[in-house]
Amino acid sequence: MKVKLTPIYLLGFFSLVFLIHEIHDWAHFILSATYCGCMGYRAFDSWSVCITCATSASAFALATLVGPLVNYIVIWSGWALMHPENPSEKQSIGFSMVFAALPFPRIMGALAGGGDETSALRQLFQRPNGSNHYFVAGAGLLIVLALCLPALIRTFVLVTGWVERIIILPAFLVLPGLVDHWLVSGELNRLLAKGFLSRQILRGGTQLFVFVWLLVVLMLYLLSRKRLENVLEYKELSV
Repeated sequence: MKVKLTPIYLLGFFSLVFLIHEIHDWAHFILSATYCGCMGYRAFDSWSVCITCATSASAFALATLVGPLVNYIVIWSGWALMHPENPSEKQSIGFSMVFAALPFPRIMGALAGGGDETSALRQLFQRPNGSNHYFVAGAGLLIVLALCLPALIRTFVLVTGWVERIIILPAFLVLPGLVDHWLVSGELNRLLAKGFLSRQILRGGTQLFVFVWLLVVLMLYLLSRKRLENVLEYKELSV
């Protein structure tokens, strides 16, 4: 199959990227608030528990893990939709879901010894003196690779043609994370820091801008999601 990119598809794809990012961070925030019994603070790429929170390390680790769990549910749902016997529309949606869940940043974060997965393992298993630091980091990397690679391999098998495999697939792997980091972690957080739409909505200090962004992303996704069905198409065989 070949990849067919259009502006409206890219709008739908990136709205899905940002929507998954939002669900990821809200999952962190909501579960931590549930355990703490009080609300912390949410920015565009970070969350915190309330200052009076006295939750256990295991509960905090669970709140840390629930964010990437969202990504892996999306990735493995995409893997299932890309089954070779499925029609191209389902395979296209699955292809989009896998890359929109940003598997490459998850892998790179774990490779650097960070990321939610490794952080949660450290909260649960790292010794106070840090003597098993590399063991925990290695375990985190193996877990992330096991959860990401099968779906990425299926995208490589599904898409044919060297242009797709050498240029387009690597672009799908790397660029969404860069765009997400530039816009969400950079520009939106800068606007938030400058007080844009700064009215406090939740008790912990979460501002109106965060909710407006979620609504915008959700609306863009709902308006363009049908285009995610058309990114893959079968190559015509020459006679």
